[in-house]
Amino acid sequence: MPTTLRAAAFGLDAATATCAAFNLTYFLCRLARRREETAPRAVALFALALVSLGALGESLFLLASLTVLPASSPPATLPWILVRVLPLAGTAFVAALVLRRWLAAVISEDVRP
Repeated sequence: MPTTLRAAAFGLDAATATCAAFNLTYFLCRLARRREETAPRAVALFALALVSLGALGESLFLLASLTVLPASSPPATLPWILVRVLPLAGTAFVAALVLRRWLAAVISEDVRP
């Protein structure tokens, strides 16, 4: 069972890190084109980039800890894994919203003459 829990913890944190990296990239790209953004939107983008960076850092730290800590360590226990579902759900939801917005922008550019 510890191997299964360890694999679940690894999968959750890897997915969270992937979603957070995607979100961070999008928000930083939007910030780089700041001329197109109003000041309040730029502040919101910066805040979302910070949250994404935090989720990415946390996930990478937990992934690293899974490789060096014993199998019964907190990151590989069932209660910890259940709690790790929340950051994944949040980053995945934001990633879905970002992807939807990005696809809408790509499609609207293709429709223009």
